[in-house]
Amino acid sequence: MERGETERFEQLFQQIYEIASGNFAYRNKLSGRRDHLDTLAELLNMMSEEIASFSYELIPQTPTPANLQILLFDRRFKIKFCSTQFESFLGYEPTKLPKNLKQLLSVETFTILEDELKEFKAHPNKLRTTFYLDFNVPDKRIIRVSCCLRLMQKNNNKAGYLLTLKNQGNQELLKGDLLSDTSSNRRLRSKSSSNRVLTRAVKLYVLHNLNRPLPSLKQIGLLHKTNQTKLKTEFKKAYGTTIHRFHNEKRFEHAAMLLKTTEQPIYEIAQQCGYKDLAHFSHKFKEKYHQAPSYYRNSFL
Repeated sequence: MERGETERFEQLFQQIYEIASGNFAYRNKLSGRRDHLDTLAELLNMMSEEIASFSYELIPQTPTPANLQILLFDRRFKIKFCSTQFESFLGYEPTKLPKNLKQLLSVETFTILEDELKEFKAHPNKLRTTFYLDFNVPDKRIIRVSCCLRLMQKNNNKAGYLLTLKNQGNQELLKGDLLSDTSSNRRLRSKSSSNRVLTRAVKLYVLHNLNRPLPSLKQIGLLHKTNQTKLKTEFKKAYGTTIHRFHNEKRFEHAAMLLKTTEQPIYEIAQQCGYKDLAHFSHKFKEKYHQAPSYYRNSFL
């Protein structure tokens, strides 16, 4: 390995260490080579920005790392690290948190988490969004919280994952009394699970179709065997935006990453993001990033 590449690997390892330590202000400068290491560095930079924004938004009074609610776990779901803020938010006393994440989550939620991890393996370079998890808390309640999941490291088939609670304002108490096996509780959990499965399926559908325009809400609803009113409401509740805005946002985030980290011609990037007309793509890209695609790319040289 050349000396330059060794230094770049060391910088990447340093960034991973900083993130794991809770320093989300650390940024890795791109080399300008637009190779796989630049792509990885850019993804880590984006991850740091998202974690910081997820952790601080809606808490303007105390925007400090003390509010970070993070948990690290391995591929067997063994919890490797948990911040004291994460424990206290869920109501656990120090050292009382379950050792395995599977014990901390509801059965339905754990299935959703497994789907997220499968997506990491199948599409490691795809941008990730927030989703909801249902946590079992000490007083036998279930609390739903908006979360973000990120791959921390991957070496010799070993992976670590960072789970961040998006904010304290998004939690939803699913059951205020002690849980029991009553029919009302079962219906509540069944409905909750059904809605999460729906929004999860629609999100995956959108992310798998960044290279083409989306059909109407009615058509998307028919594809997922639901009506457009429920589809619109549940997706907005889960991800905080509309389906088509989410789709458009992810298309341009993907385009920006390709411009920064690859040498692909701009017209190819436009096509990958669903734009057949290069001029239209450039106009929309400039609206979002205040630069034409070529100038945006050159700014990272």
